[in-house]
Amino acid sequence: MVIPLPEGSYTVNASKEFVQYDSDKDNLKDRAASLLVDIVPFLIATSQDLIVVDPGLGLLNSKGEYHIQENIAMHGHSVDDVSIVLLSHLHKDHAGGISYGRENAFNLMFPKAKYYCQEKEMEYAFTKKNSPSFLPDRLHYLKRTSNLELINGNGKIGNDIQYEISGGHTPFHQVFLIESDQQKLFFGGDVLPQPSQLQRKFIAKYDYDGKAASAKRIEYGNRAFAENWICLFFHSATISMARVKEKNSKFLIEKV
Repeated sequence: MVIPLPEGSYTVNASKEFVQYDSDKDNLKDRAASLLVDIVPFLIATSQDLIVVDPGLGLLNSKGEYHIQENIAMHGHSVDDVSIVLLSHLHKDHAGGISYGRENAFNLMFPKAKYYCQEKEMEYAFTKKNSPSFLPDRLHYLKRTSNLELINGNGKIGNDIQYEISGGHTPFHQVFLIESDQQKLFFGGDVLPQPSQLQRKFIAKYDYDGKAASAKRIEYGNRAFAENWICLFFHSATISMARVKEKNSKFLIEKV
């Protein structure tokens, strides 16, 4: 079982402020120098665990409920049911949902879960004290809890989860390959956040190493095609899950 948990569309500018965007009411031209992105965490059930991958912004919706809590409840689960939280990296749009609260009164969003993060990725985040891309108070809180499992390099969690450092977007960004219902699910985080990025070659200025990220997209596209992965796209609500096909040496996207 894999379920997208969309939190809506947002514009983000150089200050890394995420502002909700409603295509029925808002005009992108009014938000100069802003990038429009969707936010889509995922809920995955394996033979052993209920997993959240990159828990999103951690914001409240119009009803005063946390997006991710409400979305999980809509599918018959509670945040208490989640046993594993996987973090591709620690930018706030991916990791803001690790907890809720403020300053010295934080609580884990998933109190019974183990949170898996690359140790060097967390060290890197703490060097960016003045960067608006991170939420250092929440990261320091997570680091103090017994729920955090810091990992190093490539490896496995149980029988169903593989993790692999990709780099590119951040120095120690990681991707995940998860087995669920006899299918292989690939989560590429911000190295492969949208299906359209498989169909054009580019080097993004927002990446730590744009050339490395560009090369990884091609590598993951080839592997997805060869191994029939279902790719999960964090920044695409219209096509949040797809298989990769190939024709005339070009990638094609087949929505799942």
